[in-house]
Amino acid sequence: MVYLKLLRPKQWIKNLLVFVPIFFAQDFFGKDKIWQASLSFIVFCFTASTVYIMNDIFDRKIDQNHPKKQHRPIASGKVTVKVAVMMVIASFLLSVILSYVFIPLITPILLVYLFLNLVYSWRIKHVVIFDVLFISIFYLLRILAGGLATNTPISSWLILCVFFASLLVIIGKRIGEQSQLHKREVLQYYSSDFLKQLLSISSSLVVVSYGLYSILGFHLGDHPNLVVYSIFFVVLGVFRYLYLIYSSAEVEFPEKLIFSDKVVFGSFVGWILYMFFVIYL
Repeated sequence: MVYLKLLRPKQWIKNLLVFVPIFFAQDFFGKDKIWQASLSFIVFCFTASTVYIMNDIFDRKIDQNHPKKQHRPIASGKVTVKVAVMMVIASFLLSVILSYVFIPLITPILLVYLFLNLVYSWRIKHVVIFDVLFISIFYLLRILAGGLATNTPISSWLILCVFFASLLVIIGKRIGEQSQLHKREVLQYYSSDFLKQLLSISSSLVVVSYGLYSILGFHLGDHPNLVVYSIFFVVLGVFRYLYLIYSSAEVEFPEKLIFSDKVVFGSFVGWILYMFFVIYL
């Protein structure tokens, strides 16, 4: 169980982004494409876990002084560094071999993802602004991997929406961390007012970009004119998330927040069901 925890399976929800291209291409039920997207999801899970373990190795001394992160397998001493390194090698080789054999087109993206994560852990996570932008790029790489694996074109509107949404989540997480006694080093360079300005800008960009996409860039299904009404779910989710940033400690862990908060989860599920109706029914 402790080794599974080291892989951080709760974080794998982010890898569902590989399914987004075929969902919006009205090809979600194509057997070949859903198979390729599923393989991409599995491969990215191993790749992401490789990164998570490496980060836990690098940050183990810092995590030992964190009230929550001190319980992580490496920081707590339940998993030795030697075993963790072996797991890094195993998960890395498994992800590369699977991608090379079954979906070779995404192998370069996986390598870029790993390289950028190393650069991020080594330097970028300590650099103001770039620390946030780099993480957003990691989200976009998942989208690109899903598109390449399934040979599905990706709308520029979709890229914008995912990019701005990831910025909103990351900046919200930074604000949640800033109030903690033990926080990441880069936050000493962020003022509270500056983070609030970034939050306001990113949340506005999410709503505006999605609104424009729903009117100007969406042409799928028999009822494309109905997509504009899906913005209700987007606005509800964004507003609720903004509220939780200042009222919930869980905002530091957005992957938990999606499931723990009924409004956020409901808006997300409602949006998926509504878009499914518009595109496929």
